[in-house]
Amino acid sequence: MATWHALAVRLPRPLVDPVGKALLALGATGLMEDVPPGTVVKYKQPWDKGRRPRPPSEVLLRAWFTEPPAEEAVRAATGGRAATWEETPDEDWNEGWKAHFQPVHVSDRLIIAAPWHHIEGAVVIEPGNAFGTGEHRTTRSCLAAIDRLATPGERCLDVGSGSGILALAAARLGMVAYGIDTDPDAVTAAEAAASLNGLPATFDTTPIANVTGTWPLVVANLYAEVIAALGPHLRRLATRHLVFAGILSDRAHLVEAAMEGLELESRDDGEGWTSFVYRVA
Repeated sequence: MATWHALAVRLPRPLVDPVGKALLALGATGLMEDVPPGTVVKYKQPWDKGRRPRPPSEVLLRAWFTEPPAEEAVRAATGGRAATWEETPDEDWNEGWKAHFQPVHVSDRLIIAAPWHHIEGAVVIEPGNAFGTGEHRTTRSCLAAIDRLATPGERCLDVGSGSGILALAAARLGMVAYGIDTDPDAVTAAEAAASLNGLPATFDTTPIANVTGTWPLVVANLYAEVIAALGPHLRRLATRHLVFAGILSDRAHLVEAAMEGLELESRDDGEGWTSFVYRVA
């Protein structure tokens, strides 16, 4: 098996472009900008206002070679800056990335899996487009609540359905599920997953303000700010339980304020995330 030779050099941001071009001229087959160790990076979140935070002033530039160039040439290309080398064995990335996705065993009756896991009775989700496969803590919290609360024959509404994983889990447990999402691509992915699994779940882009009827179980894996903004509609639509996740713990108070007056049945905190189960009646 072939071996890649990976070079890493820490640079001031203005030097990334000229040094990168010099390394490509030496035979580098690819470059990647990374965050230097110990650097704190600030990101603009959807709820943040104002300008985007400035990127770090230094960059860890990585370059890959099939054969390492001469030390003198590397020194000249990097302006004499200290560089480190690491050997990385080649691998079949087309198959290797699949090892990242492991089945999510919610309970004996609810398992989320990828197609290549071949688990009988599992809800099959095709990983792709970053819509969610059940591995994130927030999704697992929602799945556990659905597993506990699902009543066969009743209806479940999934607000912000993404891949449809929550609605499909409810459908697998005997509920009639309906998911809404503002992203048409998410709806397309969810519809494909419902068809793949042969489950009674439908999806569309209907705005929540236009959703009518009532639902014994309403789930929403969304930002705290979005849940709070949709609070009146979520409360209007639910008749028994509201399940919320996707909430950063330092913003959980926004959801608590929006759901004031409802019975808090359970709360789960961990890894910086919070989920809630409220009882409506």
